[in-house]
Amino acid sequence: MTDASTAAAPQPLRFTDNPMNPLEVALYEGLADHTKMGVFERLMLEADLYAVPEPDSPGGTPGDDGPKVLRPGEQLVLRGVVLNDGRNTVTLFTDPRRATQMFGEGARIIAMKGRNLLQILKDAVILLNPADGKGLLLNPDQIREVLEQTPVPPTHARRPTGTVELADVPAPQHPIALIGRLNEAFKGLDVKAAWLARARWMEARMMGWHLDVRTDQPADEVVALIERAVRGLQFGQEVFDVAVSKPGGEDGVGVKVK
Repeated sequence: MTDASTAAAPQPLRFTDNPMNPLEVALYEGLADHTKMGVFERLMLEADLYAVPEPDSPGGTPGDDGPKVLRPGEQLVLRGVVLNDGRNTVTLFTDPRRATQMFGEGARIIAMKGRNLLQILKDAVILLNPADGKGLLLNPDQIREVLEQTPVPPTHARRPTGTVELADVPAPQHPIALIGRLNEAFKGLDVKAAWLARARWMEARMMGWHLDVRTDQPADEVVALIERAVRGLQFGQEVFDVAVSKPGGEDGVGVKVK
């Protein structure tokens, strides 16, 4: 990562404000000690990064709020700044408040998992957290190096093959944190009903959770948004499985969460 300022003598890059979130704590520690920058880079890949889309880009239309999935063929066009040497950049932020500080209160801000966003922008020049003429500059080679960082191990196992048995969840065993995350995700989805059941995959001898979602929205969009909502929850390497089907039919098994 490179200091985007034009100071003649190499100086450690320092920010005058306080970090706004734990990701920025790791960033500042990496700026103070380059041996710790790898920790920030790995965290950045799994955390949300923020950007401001152009008006004709997905996510840039005023009033078009709520979670979105970038579809094949859609092109994300993000705002940036021009460097002194004439290069165009895409500006990204580690906290949405920094985007507001730069582009104003009326700016529309999108959030995306860092790894996914950097993968989209791997051939661009990125300026991270620009302020007061400084920022962290990542050229395409540096972006690809960051993307090669070892992924953080997933917090839940993927659904195995084979037969699954579903069971109701007694009230004292309701996973309150998981249900809370799901309820937040459902606010941005047109979900008609949903049930969360305890699940056992017999052949694989694995336990976990099965979420039965009834909606007319595209299944891949619903699964992606739910997976994002539960990111960071610890499942103890148990399975978290999401099934999406059309509304109607028999009620699902488990606790009704929608």
